Amino acid sequence: MPKKNTRLQTFINSKYGVNFALWLGRTLPPRTGYRVADFLAALVSRQRHSSLVRAIRLNQWVVHDKNLPDPTAQVRAVLRHAGVCIYDLYHHFNDPEAIKRLTPPTEGMQGLIAGSRSRERGALVVAAHTSNFDVALLGLAFHGMEGQVLSYGEPTGGYEIQNRIRASTNLRITPVGAETLQEAVAFMRQGGYVYTAVDRPSRRYRDKPLTFFGHPAALPAGYVKLALEAGVPILPISAHQHPDGHYEVFVAEPVFPDQAASLRHNAERVLARLEDFIRRAPEQWLMYYPVWPDLFAEMP
Repeated sequence: MPKKNTRLQTFINSKYGVNFALWLGRTLPPRTGYRVADFLAALVSRQRHSSLVRAIRLNQWVVHDKNLPDPTAQVRAVLRHAGVCIYDLYHHFNDPEAIKRLTPPTEGMQGLIAGSRSRERGALVVAAHTSNFDVALLGLAFHGMEGQVLSYGEPTGGYEIQNRIRASTNLRITPVGAETLQEAVAFMRQGGYVYTAVDRPSRRYRDKPLTFFGHPAALPAGYVKLALEAGVPILPISAHQHPDGHYEVFVAEPVFPDQAASLRHNAERVLARLEDFIRRAPEQWLMYYPVWPDLFAEMP
């Protein structure tokens, strides 16, 4: 059974899986699309021993202070929200006006858009994988936001297609690498905005973990160096879906990195802002990798 679930997860994240989802998104009307999302969420959430379900369950358990009365229901809620987000993205991504209607700009979003266009002061904009980040990013771009997006260094399958969708806007999509990171620093020095996500765990950070939700997590801190080199603040943001189906981007107060403090201290200040965002709607945190794998042994 675990191998079958792993193959399913691999297919979902592959180019073929995403192309199939694209076809469903374009073909199905919203009511049917959301029903399919709920059906698939119910199906997958019952596969308790799959790596995907175990990772979501662990992350939700920690976010809920290790008190999760109905883990299966919570995993289903996460997966259903993910399905709704995928449907909304693939149903509307070729229609800028529809994307703009899904993301009506709030005061905070308008400030983010204006700041990205003014070139008065650059910023490093960092996000967690909350809700429909792709629709939110497209919406901001169609409303006029500019800047450079740092994507994963070797995108495959779903990430590759998502980056192509993002590139349909005026945003510049650049895979992370030594050269593009230096370009990002130069761009921010010139007043530009650079965007990246900072809550995906990786083994490469295990030796220098950061505290996230009260526990050590193998999360990056190197982005703080970029902000320090460019002399710009870090702006934590988070996508969120409201009950009426619209998406909003929350913008926290900027974090001004302290050159005298450690990278860890500065990064944990940023993570504290992201914790607040995630706690608003834990089921909208769409992180499919175990952020705290050492806690698997404690999880009921």
